[in-house]
Amino acid sequence: MRINKVLVTNDDGYNSFGIKLLSDILKNFTNEIYVVAPKKNMSGSSRSISLKEEIKFKKITSTSWIVDGTPTDCVMFALNHIFKNDKPDYIFSGINAGTNIGDEISYSGTVGAAFEGALRGIPSLAISQMISNKDNSYIISNKNLPIIFPKVLKYFSKNNLLLNLNFPNCKQNNIKGLKIVNCSNQKCSDEITIDNKNSTFKIGKMNVLNKQNIDDLNALKNGYITLSSLLINLTNKNFTNNHEF
Repeated sequence: MRINKVLVTNDDGYNSFGIKLLSDILKNFTNEIYVVAPKKNMSGSSRSISLKEEIKFKKITSTSWIVDGTPTDCVMFALNHIFKNDKPDYIFSGINAGTNIGDEISYSGTVGAAFEGALRGIPSLAISQMISNKDNSYIISNKNLPIIFPKVLKYFSKNNLLLNLNFPNCKQNNIKGLKIVNCSNQKCSDEITIDNKNSTFKIGKMNVLNKQNIDDLNALKNGYITLSSLLINLTNKNFTNNHEF
């Protein structure tokens, strides 16, 4: 397969390893790759936008820009300026350093950028790599993304425009393949560090409760590459259907 034109972004920043790796992998499938990414790391920015602010941008090459804003700012800039008259065929956000699964998803700038693309009717894929403290490599995503990439794209449809892909951190011979899963509800609390002297606090990792369900959290732990379809319409349709006037 050969794609004509794609937009690549992320939330780890323009100079991150993951976005460079993703761009290199996409060269095997795409004629034109445009990169529009944040100037600095914007992890945890979700779908936030720099509303009414003067957002600086810098054109690096004929196909790449740095934006001093959020991941969603980047996609808005790209779709309303660079691609104003000719939208990209796909938007790829990542490869993120760390998972974006379950309750993490709503905080993710990586997913937030892909969400913005899907809202505009463009098939958009968020891609993340599980990272451990001992090994920060992207070996699994580097080896397996080119293999599963054509299969993943086949899951896109008119009513299914936002996909979330996560790679485990394990040995290659322990990879069990691609698995379509639901998103977990794993959050039970947050790690908070309080500085009473300065009246400040820091938010650390999410404390999770493993319910042993068949979901993205447990599938990743068991060596699966996980794929979930996310809704861009946030309506609780069961509520609406049960309370129609």
